[in-house]
Amino acid sequence: MRFKFILFSFLVFLLVFPAGSFAKSKYYLKWGATSVRSGLYANTVAMAKVVNKAYPGEIEVVVVETGGFLENLSRIQRKAIHLGPADASAGYANYAGIIDFQGKPNPDLRTLWGGYITPIHIVVNAKEKVYSVQDLTGIPFAFNPGTTSGRLVDLFFKSLGVKPDYKMMGIGASVDAMKAGVVKAWYKAGFKDSAILDLESVMEIRILPVTKEMIDKFNSVYPGQGISMTIPAGLFKSVTKPQLSLAYIVTDFVHKDVPEEVVYKIVKAVWENRKEIADSVLTLKEGNFEDMYGMAIKYLKVPLHPGAVKFYGEKGFSIPDHLIPPELKAKR
Repeated sequence: MRFKFILFSFLVFLLVFPAGSFAKSKYYLKWGATSVRSGLYANTVAMAKVVNKAYPGEIEVVVVETGGFLENLSRIQRKAIHLGPADASAGYANYAGIIDFQGKPNPDLRTLWGGYITPIHIVVNAKEKVYSVQDLTGIPFAFNPGTTSGRLVDLFFKSLGVKPDYKMMGIGASVDAMKAGVVKAWYKAGFKDSAILDLESVMEIRILPVTKEMIDKFNSVYPGQGISMTIPAGLFKSVTKPQLSLAYIVTDFVHKDVPEEVVYKIVKAVWENRKEIADSVLTLKEGNFEDMYGMAIKYLKVPLHPGAVKFYGEKGFSIPDHLIPPELKAKR
């Protein structure tokens, strides 16, 4: 009788909870990117593809078009997306609630890897007597509002007391305005940027260098915002020798509430395919994306996600204290 009761109970259990009910469900993620017209959109698609391929049935990533890096930060904060790329310095300002995020900190922001570095070129019509950043005060200057590079350039100028005569316009219009002489200077992010090459094909330009002292001043006024890199001679015709350039780091941020195991698998999939991802996109290759952890140690100020900490720890890396998230510190 007891055996029949147990058997009956088991059959009822199977009817209520059929086979597969306790199978691990697929985790769906929205990965914010940029505008589809931007070459950077392809970067996110490439990374999402390797994650989906590595974990079919477990993780499904959908790439979402967004207005760009700054918008991604606010979307992550609102949980409108789970993760997405943004400038590391803007991410730090968002996390800490400083500068343009004053009083609006985002303590739920976490990082995945170091990302890649890209220069911001400050371009001047060579006919103008503008040989340094300080000479830009009063000069008609094409400015692209809402862009990551625009945010950094504006903060950089403010920290130095430089006041160009901004002319607000889109990126495409900036190239035409430079050619027409409506503006005398502009800025553009990227290595061998096509817009700057286009300008060089029809006019002489000058790429203004920055100095370490300028970057130090920038960071003293706006903490964590000043990053620089050396661009090589010959990058553009006007760059006749290596020179220091303003730069920023593009990294991928994630909300802390995404499960640890999911983030661990995302980082693992990208890590195992990092060389192929970097080799397929010049910006990532030149920006050293392949050194995912080294770039994190060198540049990041927002803590890693626990899933990323777990992965890098298994690889034998020693995680510095400032990259350990509060939720892991609380468990120590």
